[in-house]
Amino acid sequence: MEQLIPGLPDDIALECLVRLPYNHLSTASLVCPPWKLHLRHPDFLRHRKAAGFTTNIIVMAQSPPQTNTGKAIPPADSYGLTLYEPDSGSWSELPPLPGMNRGLPIHCGLVGVGLDLVVIGGYDPETWESSNAVFVYNVVSATWRRGADIPGVRRSFFGCSSDSDRMVLVAGGHDDDKNALRSALAYDVAEDDWLPVPDMSMERDECKVVFQRGKFHVIGDMRQRHRVDSREALKPLMLPAGSGTL
Repeated sequence: MEQLIPGLPDDIALECLVRLPYNHLSTASLVCPPWKLHLRHPDFLRHRKAAGFTTNIIVMAQSPPQTNTGKAIPPADSYGLTLYEPDSGSWSELPPLPGMNRGLPIHCGLVGVGLDLVVIGGYDPETWESSNAVFVYNVVSATWRRGADIPGVRRSFFGCSSDSDRMVLVAGGHDDDKNALRSALAYDVAEDDWLPVPDMSMERDECKVVFQRGKFHVIGDMRQRHRVDSREALKPLMLPAGSGTL
């Protein structure tokens, strides 16, 4: 097998790779196939965390700034993703989603999962049709890919969260006929696959989802414009070994 760095044992070479600055990872992944394989593997992030070389980043959905350059002004309902690095104070814009000329889907879900940023569902900003599309941005390769669509009915105003490792839970919301949903689904980002989750005890529209102590907690419900305060815990079926832990 080809060595990561010729003349060095792979364990020492890996110690060199984990020290690469965050903004150099996408270029480093193009050096050779072994580097690409190691840099994009979930274990690489765990190794960086253990060695203390991770970089804090914040990703925000923002409307494009208005300029006086004479360029066409984006529509008011157009949003893109901006990345901020608190340690360096630098800002940058992420590339647009493939095929989405008007920016992010409106009211989409946006969660971070390991080395990936996942955009789920929402309304097409051009047609205002609800979408089951999934887009995944990898911070190492600095590229987007299409994920597997959400199975079942198209849902809007759902809750979603991640375990920060590889799993995303999508819960509740309503269908195109405004019927509140009690169903939930789990998305395995690493396998690009949706997994079954038991239905919730009640329909939950405009709910929130948080992950804590190995479980996803679904909180709240909006019924006839009135907020209902309740919560329940869900643990997706068929979780891969090691999921739910950092």
